[in-house]
Amino acid sequence: MHPQLADHLNPGCIDLAEKLMNCHAENRWAKFLGKCNALSEALNKCLGAEFEVRRKQQLIEARARQARFEEKIKDIRKDELEQKEFEQILRQQDKET
Repeated sequence: MHPQLADHLNPGCIDLAEKLMNCHAENRWAKFLGKCNALSEALNKCLGAEFEVRRKQQLIEARARQARFEEKIKDIRKDELEQKEFEQILRQQDKET
């Protein structure tokens, strides 16, 4: 059996889910003998396809977030290096005076 489907997460599979629930309601005993298996398999394929679409989109978003994060880290390291160089210059000037 499938979990409760969220309409906003699985918009393309709503019709299959409704058909499967109707099949189960109309065939109380035949559903145990495989009467609704074709609908169940179609729903599984539909849910799998929608999961893949969401997974690919999330992967694209995650890579973009990672790239922004790495850019920020790079900027921070550059600032730290500049700060160290500046401090070294100040120490040298203090030693000279």
